[in-house]
Amino acid sequence: MKIQMKIAVLAVLCVTAVVMTVGAVKSIAAPEKENIPPEIISNASAENKNAEYYLRDCSGYVAVFKGANSSTPIEITDIETETLNNVDRKLLKQGIPAENKSELLMLLEDFSS
Repeated sequence: MKIQMKIAVLAVLCVTAVVMTVGAVKSIAAPEKENIPPEIISNASAENKNAEYYLRDCSGYVAVFKGANSSTPIEITDIETETLNNVDRKLLKQGIPAENKSELLMLLEDFSS
């Protein structure tokens, strides 16, 4: 009887481990679907075309660009874009304007926390 009890407990533990593993993999693999209104993205990037700095994605990292038309970053941070939420990632594709150095530092601080 003891062996049957041990086998039953082991079976329950194995099933629990499989269920937990599947749940963990699904939560990592499936990106959350957010319906972001296009006007939020377009307004955020269009509201300031003359900003001094822009934050954009550069090879999977948040990068700082000087001006809207710059194609070469002046700094690439260690902030991975995959760690950001979907809204921020979409805004980075458009370019997030920063009027001045203090606004730039504030945005970078928000992304790094």
